[in-house]
Amino acid sequence: MPKDKRDKLWGKLEADIQSRGNKKDKKFTLKGKWKKFVRMQDGFKVFAVDGTWVRNNLSLIFGHGGHGYVHEFIPLDEIWISTHHYDENKWNNCGCDNIKKNQKVSKAYFDSTVIHEITEFKEMEKGKSYWTAHQIALDKEREIRLLPDPHTEVG
Repeated sequence: MPKDKRDKLWGKLEADIQSRGNKKDKKFTLKGKWKKFVRMQDGFKVFAVDGTWVRNNLSLIFGHGGHGYVHEFIPLDEIWISTHHYDENKWNNCGCDNIKKNQKVSKAYFDSTVIHEITEFKEMEKGKSYWTAHQIALDKEREIRLLPDPHTEVG
């Protein structure tokens, strides 16, 4: 597993959000045109979301997907997946290979990201840090092989 070389502040912030997860108001949920229910999977409500809207209105650090142990505004029973890849400015882009500006994510990319987020959630629920859970989720994506690589869109 690669060592986490990010600033230590990231780990502290992630751990704080994770530790507060079970204290969330279970009645709280966000709704809007930017969020569409897709399906139930492994006990989670999976939503397709407008990632740009989420980054503009809720969290600049929202990427391709998220869950309630990483993002304080996502209920624990929801998985959010962005409908598009993004390249909003020189430092806020998804970094994926084989994409065009504002390209929609493929079904394979969407489904792989759902599996990633569910795996990451379950590992964090067991008490693993975000960094460790994220690496395990990337390995799971590689194992299921819906994509050539978790950071590459299908052509």
